[in-house]
Amino acid sequence: MFVSTTRRADRWDRHAGIWEMLDRQGYALTDDREIGLPVKFRDNFLQTYFNDRTLRHDPGDLPVDRQRARDVIRYQWRDDGLRLREHDTITLTDRAGIPGDRDHARVMLLDDPRGQELVRTILQLVPPRRRQPDGTFGVNLFRTFTSVVTTPHHDNEEFVVLYVLNRVGGGAESYLYHADDTLDGGPAVGELALRTRLDPGQILIFEDKLFKHGATPLEAPPGATAMRDALVFTVDHHDSYLGQGRELAAVKRTAALR
Repeated sequence: MFVSTTRRADRWDRHAGIWEMLDRQGYALTDDREIGLPVKFRDNFLQTYFNDRTLRHDPGDLPVDRQRARDVIRYQWRDDGLRLREHDTITLTDRAGIPGDRDHARVMLLDDPRGQELVRTILQLVPPRRRQPDGTFGVNLFRTFTSVVTTPHHDNEEFVVLYVLNRVGGGAESYLYHADDTLDGGPAVGELALRTRLDPGQILIFEDKLFKHGATPLEAPPGATAMRDALVFTVDHHDSYLGQGRELAAVKRTAALR
């Protein structure tokens, strides 16, 4: 069952500058207050979801000390607004250099009004002319202590959004290379398009096919342990979960569980 909402004119005005930057340079920087999330949103979300009850490390996942959880939302843009429901699977296939299917801990964000608000707010960052009528939206909760990512990479989706909730220590500078300026699975060979350390509350959105992205390792402060809590959203290509082969596989998985 889809949960719907209507479009608000103030959100349209608020996001116009972000849409313009995406059209002009392929990425945009913003923050949670600018896009309309409540003042206490970040603290409340951290307290609810970034804990040992929700996050876990799965064998074979990289980096080796990363804890994570995940959700996938099915969305539909309609004339009367945005409709959402939980998708039937969160499975990742052949992603991040790890072959095969992976299912991480799932969090059902739409059961929480704050989760619904987050999903709606982030989806509004996609320029209206680029929105799919029917699509899926990945939400990844990551807690990292050392390396944030391994190498510059694509997520192989349409848009990627990084939202840092908390950080202890330095490092963790997010970077973008133009797609042709890095070798697959190897080092960069060109100039950076962007390098910036996202502070808590800051958000980076970019078009995935234009850039390979990554982040430098965390740097521990004296006498303490480094840590970064971040949300990584993907506005998925249609075939990532809704292509004919994917839909059939989902039906088979559901039948096998009965």
